[in-house]
Amino acid sequence: MAERQSGNRSKDAPLSSDIHRLGDLLGETLQRQGGRRLFEIEERVRMLCKQLRSSHSSRTESKIKRVLHGLSLDEAIGVIRAFSVYFQLVNIAEQHHRIRRKRYYELHTPDQPQRGSIADTFRRLKVEMKDTGDRAMRTAIQEAVDRLEIVPVMTAHPTEAARRTLLEKHRRVADLLASFDETEIPRRTRDELQLKLAAEIESIWQTDEVRHTRPTVLDEVGNTLFYFDTTLFEAVPVMHEELERRLEESFPGVRLRDGAVPLRFGSWVGGDRDGNPYVTPEITWESLRLQQRLVLRKYLDAVAGLSRRLSESSRFLTTTDELRESIASDIAEMPATAAEVKRRNPEEPYRQKLSFIYRKLERTLQRNRNLASALRIEASDHLISIRPALPIIAAITGGDDQEKMVYRHGGALWEDLRLVRDSLKQGGATYAARLVDRLMRQVATFDLHLATMDLRQHSARHTAALVEITRSLGIKPGYGQMGEEQRCAWLTQELLTPRPLVAADAHYSAETTETLNVFRVTRRVRDEIAADAIRTCIVSMTREASDLLAVLVLAKQAGLIETTLDTSETATPEPQLGTRFFVCPLFETIDDLQRAPSIMEVLFENPIYRRMLELRNNLQEVMIGYSDSSKDGGILTSSWELYKAQERLWEVARRYGVELKLFHGRGGTVGRGGGPSHEAILAQPPETVASRIKITEQGEVISSKYSLPDIALRSLELTTAAVIAASLPRADRNDESLATWKNAMESISANAYVRYRSVVRETEGFYDYFIQATPVEELQHMRIGSRPSKRRKGSQSLDDLRAIPWVFGWTQSRHLLPGWFAVGSAIDGFLDDNPRKNLALLREMYEKWPYFHSVISNIEMTLAKADFQIARQYAARTSDSSLGRKIFRLIEDEYRRTCHAVLQITGEKHLLENSPVLRRSITVRNPYVDPMSYLQVELLARKRAIESKGGGMHAEEREKLLYAILLTINGIAAGMRNTG
Repeated sequence: MAERQSGNRSKDAPLSSDIHRLGDLLGETLQRQGGRRLFEIEERVRMLCKQLRSSHSSRTESKIKRVLHGLSLDEAIGVIRAFSVYFQLVNIAEQHHRIRRKRYYELHTPDQPQRGSIADTFRRLKVEMKDTGDRAMRTAIQEAVDRLEIVPVMTAHPTEAARRTLLEKHRRVADLLASFDETEIPRRTRDELQLKLAAEIESIWQTDEVRHTRPTVLDEVGNTLFYFDTTLFEAVPVMHEELERRLEESFPGVRLRDGAVPLRFGSWVGGDRDGNPYVTPEITWESLRLQQRLVLRKYLDAVAGLSRRLSESSRFLTTTDELRESIASDIAEMPATAAEVKRRNPEEPYRQKLSFIYRKLERTLQRNRNLASALRIEASDHLISIRPALPIIAAITGGDDQEKMVYRHGGALWEDLRLVRDSLKQGGATYAARLVDRLMRQVATFDLHLATMDLRQHSARHTAALVEITRSLGIKPGYGQMGEEQRCAWLTQELLTPRPLVAADAHYSAETTETLNVFRVTRRVRDEIAADAIRTCIVSMTREASDLLAVLVLAKQAGLIETTLDTSETATPEPQLGTRFFVCPLFETIDDLQRAPSIMEVLFENPIYRRMLELRNNLQEVMIGYSDSSKDGGILTSSWELYKAQERLWEVARRYGVELKLFHGRGGTVGRGGGPSHEAILAQPPETVASRIKITEQGEVISSKYSLPDIALRSLELTTAAVIAASLPRADRNDESLATWKNAMESISANAYVRYRSVVRETEGFYDYFIQATPVEELQHMRIGSRPSKRRKGSQSLDDLRAIPWVFGWTQSRHLLPGWFAVGSAIDGFLDDNPRKNLALLREMYEKWPYFHSVISNIEMTLAKADFQIARQYAARTSDSSLGRKIFRLIEDEYRRTCHAVLQITGEKHLLENSPVLRRSITVRNPYVDPMSYLQVELLARKRAIESKGGGMHAEEREKLLYAILLTINGIAAGMRNTG
């Protein structure tokens, strides 16, 4: 029975109404802009595809193909755009409906909060932990909350297909849909809303959704800042307040400490240089300057808003001595500013203090502008020069003390605001104090840099730099000739040596110079922009302990790690280490994940490395990569090796008294470690979350999670609730059962690995099939990211292809192979040993083990999205038809086997039987995605036929054909809500 809302309306009725409204307006736009013929073609194709879905027949399919084959290129482009824009609008409507449902729960079912919310999680925890006793329960919750550290990290991987121009239009459409939800709207107002909505849809239709130039890294920075500007900055204090409110409501006495930062943000945009030659030191500098510029502007707006509100007079409200002393200090340090403040707000102490804060922020922003031209690299073989920015401010500030006119760290701003808040509280202005408290939460979260940037670079680049440096110094043996043990010993000694390894006037190759300049810029960023703007270097493809020590030695050359000799107490000089910089290994392949614990053990045994860890409160960050491990060994083996690696890494860390913070490099799709993040966090191994998690937010996921304020808040709430729940001891944990489940998983994973590698890596022609049966070659023309899709130009192997286009290509052709392949064979092999007993065991695992349940659920969702009737169309167009049939048959057989295995485990009759909302969404979307898939196959065939004949088409026409293919790629991505 359908859940009812007020007025006996089905819960999905408002969504259907929105989609009909948007669809009708799009139809009107099509007829006005594209003409009656385009509308009729689109309608015929749509009806034929719906007919094919309701009852498959080769005759109907042939009709679809004939219609599409007969279209001119211009007509094909019109049809593609019609369906693509339709899905843009449907996605907006679905997002808005999520907001609508969230509000429905808050208004109508307060005793049954929305699943996954903080209120729901705390309600469940009270039930699960009731046997521990009230006091013990509250102590456990307080400890979990005190340690809370959640870091979503924004990335710029080339998976975001939507342009920012369109994202802004989408947001306006969502706002208009929200206006229609108001219960009492005058007819005239409703008509105006309808006209505005029609105008936005018309504008979307007239906007090109395909980028014609590849975005620069700074364009990607701007795209990321869009989300901070429009949603995240405001969502953070609301999230904090919700957490505090629910804590007090569920666990009286448990609270967030003043100044707590349970949530902060990270970014790779402008810092991730692994495989991206366009992320230069200058780009890193400018990216962080732009981040600071945005956050300072947000603070200025917030302080101005507070100043307008806080008009309290000293005649009616007392102030604290602490605030009065602070204002007196400001007057002494900024006399020029003080004269104007006293004239304008003579008896308004809060406005006076806020005016001084505002002036400091203004000057800090001016300083930020000056930093735009402060970085200069004189030549490719020279070192970085940074011009100091502060002297420029002197001319602006008049008689004020220029050093006191800027904020050098967020703590100083937070402290100024604290004085205002505490004085308001003491004076009884509780509500006014809450307004200041909101801004304090934002300052604590965003500081003066908005998001902490990670540097990321491949370990081979650091190795190459040290090879060149040791060669230039005549060190024997050179770094390249040293074994691993010798390298670790030499690097350790270098860390203990006060003298630099690199001379100030040394000249190296462009690559080594850039590697060194990255660390020099990092030092300057920390000195000139914000101390915490960069804290960590992620080392891609970490294979040995020396890969991390190498980074520390290179960082030492820039002063990020300092070695001094302390002779105060002993006759023998004792090296003293100081560091403001840390390293994080990234373990990506199956082999690396298996070796990760032993690599970390070597580092923890190193006394110098341990000394550096102590400077960070014995906290070690370790990143585990989902994308490459999945491409390397398949989804099931990748998932299991990641699970085991986390357990074993924690075992090693505990043995050495080290705290671990795991950084999950998850992609947007299941094939790259994606899927619902709430369930994924709860599925982590017991005692490995420990209130700390860092997790990448990939391109297309960012827009779906953070483009609208309420959706952003819901996303942050889901993550926060899951981290708290995953950090508490489970009352129902059974170690004996868990050991049995792990043994079963070990066997299944081994089966899956053999099957995956034998097909994907060892079957002759498999990679050729992938290239020909997907639009992966055309993806490089999409210009959706600054980073190249291949590791090396001209490369023609799976190893050289990045995980993102690997997944993107299979998704476009509707195989979705990375999200399920080899699972069926693996489970069948496990069942063969003892069918009845092992099936019962798998069902028990699915029911009681969050990890296994999450894995199977994600695989099931991917299987439901895959479509082998469509995939067959791509296979039929391969140049070697016998190869195409052979590989397709092999893949299709595995697909059927996997579907059967999953249904056996879940006990369902058909896929997603227990997830009717998702099943319905996929079912409804398919007939509208199909036309773009059939057209993509047709257009790929045209393009490849021309290429096989060596040309024969005018350059302009060839460009138009490629443009049409790119439109299908965008449209299918929007329709399936998946890229890479």
